[in-house]
Amino acid sequence: MAIIGIDLGTTNSLACVFQDGYTVLIPNSFGKMLTPSVVSVAEDGSIYVGAVAKERMVTHPGATAASFKRYMGTNRIFELSGRRFTPQELSSFVLRQLREDAERFLGEEVREAVISVPAYFNNNQRYATKEAGELAGLKVERLINEPSAAALTASRLGGKEEGSFLVFDFGGGTLDVSVVDYFDNVIEIIAVSGDNHLGGDDFDEKIARYFCEQCRMSYSDLALEEKASLLQHAEKCKRELSSLKEVTYTFELHGERKVTVDNARLARLGQDLFDRAAQVITGALSDSGRRMEDVDEIILVGGSSKMPVVGFFLLTAFGREAHTAASPDEIVAMGAGIYAGIKERKEELRDLVLTDTCPFTLGINVVNPADHQNPIMSPIIERNSILPSSKKGYYTNIRDYQEEMEIKIYQGEGYYCRENICLGEIRLDIAKKKKGENRIEVCFTYDINGILLAEVSDLDRKIRKQAVLSSGQFRLSEEELKRRVEELKDFKLAPPGGIRTKLALARGERLFVQMTGERRRAVEMVMGNLHAAMGTQNDQTIANCLKEAEAVFDFLEGKERRE
Repeated sequence: MAIIGIDLGTTNSLACVFQDGYTVLIPNSFGKMLTPSVVSVAEDGSIYVGAVAKERMVTHPGATAASFKRYMGTNRIFELSGRRFTPQELSSFVLRQLREDAERFLGEEVREAVISVPAYFNNNQRYATKEAGELAGLKVERLINEPSAAALTASRLGGKEEGSFLVFDFGGGTLDVSVVDYFDNVIEIIAVSGDNHLGGDDFDEKIARYFCEQCRMSYSDLALEEKASLLQHAEKCKRELSSLKEVTYTFELHGERKVTVDNARLARLGQDLFDRAAQVITGALSDSGRRMEDVDEIILVGGSSKMPVVGFFLLTAFGREAHTAASPDEIVAMGAGIYAGIKERKEELRDLVLTDTCPFTLGINVVNPADHQNPIMSPIIERNSILPSSKKGYYTNIRDYQEEMEIKIYQGEGYYCRENICLGEIRLDIAKKKKGENRIEVCFTYDINGILLAEVSDLDRKIRKQAVLSSGQFRLSEEELKRRVEELKDFKLAPPGGIRTKLALARGERLFVQMTGERRRAVEMVMGNLHAAMGTQNDQTIANCLKEAEAVFDFLEGKERRE
């Protein structure tokens, strides 16, 4: 059975397989490579994933969820049509859809995947991603950092034997920046930095708020349906600005509205976002010990990097033009597909080596002399250490005749332990000695799968305790996971048959909500014709009516933007 690579994105997701020496992107039921990372619960309890679900964001906001990747590894609950889902459960529906698309495309079962994650995902978020895969019926032994996946693709397509590049991975909800060296079929990640709450979605909201400002309306006072509709308009405006210098956008919101936006305005609206992006780039360069002039090229990754304002920002802030080794939307999935090929031991990839780094510092709690109630972090494995990594630290007792030492293990960059994520703890009975006389060794071993082996030893008594930390604080037990897998099986994905008709109906419902006057009446007429055609159960009649409906909807949406 084939192992597939998956880019599980905030906005869109896609899958890839390595076949006959090439990466092959896997199309969905519409023949598209990108599947929107949107989930909607239908009235009959079935699950829509992708384009149909995205159309339902406006018409059924209480039944639809998007951008849930931003909440992976947290206790956030999404309630859709009265049913409660975790972010990893919603992600599992997207993964299940990609798996089923892959099985149709390949003509065989798919039971294993390599899934990409933002380099700056912490342990909780990484485990949640693996859990989402298991809930979707996929074995996920390997996660690959998104910039590392992009580096794999760029190194194979770039045609250069060696060099250095900076990967700027700007997705819908996250930003990752990596400094990468490649030489002699070795791709070495030197340093990573990131912001898990900075992406294209933030630009959508900036544009939506600007629309409201120009129309003398309050964004925060809009109803849920109105916000969803306005954000869709904002996203379309943003996409059009990728090919046009200026867009005059007409839309319906408490009457007809018309707003002009150009790239200069978008750059000003997003200035605070670009300031945050600059800090991420500076952090990656600083950790790598490089300057921007030491980097051969900047590689753009992620759909949001296609915005011209991103290239302008990189040019003005760092004096460098950026390039693309492949489509920014597809480069990560292609890299995940290559990594899946490496895992399958494909002959064409047997000499390719990828080294990765630990994105966060791992350490333990030590006493704060100024405030014993507020312990500080003692780093053991520093961020950007090459993986696998094994490091030791040495500690002692803080009280006379102390009987036990409580070692808490943290992940993060904060000075105080409370600013970081606690991964677990180890309690060790120690020899009763005077303050400062115990010799305690703490050894961390961290591997490429994100599994941390922590060992604490009393060197005098020759006793040792260890813990394997491969999960986050919201991990399901083995029994809970099995139970939830069975429960989620009751949620059936909408079958691919008639999916084009379902998309047209969902799109028509959305346009009916968004439009008024003659346009709304045109939508109503087309929807009536489509329902009548479906009632005939004649495939040709339905196909003809569907073609007409799509043409009218395309015209109405194009007319709306042009006016």
